[in-house]
Amino acid sequence: MKFTLSTITKCSGRLGVLGGLDRLPDLSLSTPAIIFHTKGGSIPHLSKEALQHVCHEPTFLHLSISSTLHMQDAIQASRMTIAEFIAQNNSATLLFPRDPSEIPIPGVPEKELVPVYTRNGRRNISLEQYMTLVESFRPDAYVPMYDGDTDMHSSKKREQKSLDRTEKFVEQCLEWHRKSDTLHSCSIIGPVVGGYNENLREKSIEWLKKSDELFAGYLIDGLHLNGPSVARMDGTTMLPIVTNVCKQLPEGKVRFCFGSYDPLLVLEMVAAGVDIFDTSYVYLKAAQEHRALVFSFDVTSTEQHTTELDTTDKRWAEDFAPLMAGCRCYTCQKHSRAYVHHLYNTREMLGPILLMLHNLHHYIEYFKTIREHVRNDTLPELKKHLAGQETLPPYEPSKEEKILTPAAQKDIVEVAEGSLDKQNKKQRA
Repeated sequence: MKFTLSTITKCSGRLGVLGGLDRLPDLSLSTPAIIFHTKGGSIPHLSKEALQHVCHEPTFLHLSISSTLHMQDAIQASRMTIAEFIAQNNSATLLFPRDPSEIPIPGVPEKELVPVYTRNGRRNISLEQYMTLVESFRPDAYVPMYDGDTDMHSSKKREQKSLDRTEKFVEQCLEWHRKSDTLHSCSIIGPVVGGYNENLREKSIEWLKKSDELFAGYLIDGLHLNGPSVARMDGTTMLPIVTNVCKQLPEGKVRFCFGSYDPLLVLEMVAAGVDIFDTSYVYLKAAQEHRALVFSFDVTSTEQHTTELDTTDKRWAEDFAPLMAGCRCYTCQKHSRAYVHHLYNTREMLGPILLMLHNLHHYIEYFKTIREHVRNDTLPELKKHLAGQETLPPYEPSKEEKILTPAAQKDIVEVAEGSLDKQNKKQRA
C-alpha cells in the first residue's frame, strides 16, 4: 500500500491518493476520504446490489476482528482470503481489532491479552491467536495488536500501560510478519497510542519511526472508547492531541482516525492533517438513532438548515417531500419522509436500509466537497457554514428500544467510560 501526497494547504489540510496495493494495483482512493465501516465484511443493512445505488466503484473496507473472528475456521478451511470469502474481491480489505461503532464491554485486562468484543461477548486474544487470524484472512493491510483502550478520563498510569503494552505487542507482531511467508504482500499500519498525554504520544511516534520503512501508514487511536457517545465528543481537548501527533508523523504516510465523529469535528481533524475516516457515524445515525443526515455543505446557500432529520417525529407522518430537498440518492428520488416514518412505526427492515442509502450517499458527497475546499484552501468557509446550522437534541432511545438494545442504555455507556480506572484498582488489589 502506497500513499502519494499531492498538496498541503495552509489552513485546510492535505490532498493525496492511497493506492499501490499488490492485489489491486489500479485501485486508488483520493484523500481526505472515508472507508466503508462493515459488520462481518458487509456494510450494515445493505446488500452488495443495494450498495450499487450509492457507489459503483471498488471500495476500501474497514474490517474489525470483533465482527469477523467467528469466520476464522471457515476461511481457513476454504483457503480463501477474507476478500474472496465475503465476495468483495474487487475491494481493498483493511483489518483492525475494534469496531468503531461498538461500546467496549467492561472487564479486567489481562497482561498478555487484548480484549475483543464479539457478537458472542468479550474475548481475550493472545498475540499468537491474533497473528494466526491475520495469516488466515490475508487482508491487504492490517494493524498489529495494540492496546488503545484509553480516553480523556484515563489515568496517567493507564496511559503509560497502553504505551508499554503496545510497544511490546507491535514488536512481536513485526517479528512474526518478517518470518511469515503468508503476509509478505500485506501492508502494516502503525498504531499511535498514549491517551491524552502528549509526552507519551511523542514517545509512541518516536518508537514507531524506528521501523518506519515497515509501515504503510499510521492509525491515531486511544482518543475514545468507541460507540455512539463519540458523536457528542467535545473536540477542545482532543484536537490539540491530534494536531500535535500529525505534525510529528512522516508527511509521506497516510493517517487514519476512526470513530463516529460529528461532521464539524471531522473538518477540524482534516485541517489538523488526518487523511482517512470511516462511516460508523452514518451507520449509528441510520440504524440506532433513525436519523437522516441533511446538513448543508453548499457554502453559497443562505437558507437556515438543520443537520439531521428525526424520522421518528410524528410531524412527518403526512409529509410527502423527500428526506432532503435536492438530494439525488435512491431514497430521496423514490420515497418520502412519510414513508420512511411509516417504516419506523411498523418496524420494517426496509427503514434502516433506506436511511443507510441516503446517509452514505450524503456522506460521500460531503467528502467530495471537503476535497474541493482543501484544494482551494477554503475549508474555514465550510466550517463556518456548518457551524451555523441548527442541531437536534441528543438522541434518547425509547423504553422499548432500551429493552431491545441494552448496549445503547446510558448506564452502560457510563460504565464503559469509567471502567478502566476500576480495572486498574482491581489489578492492584
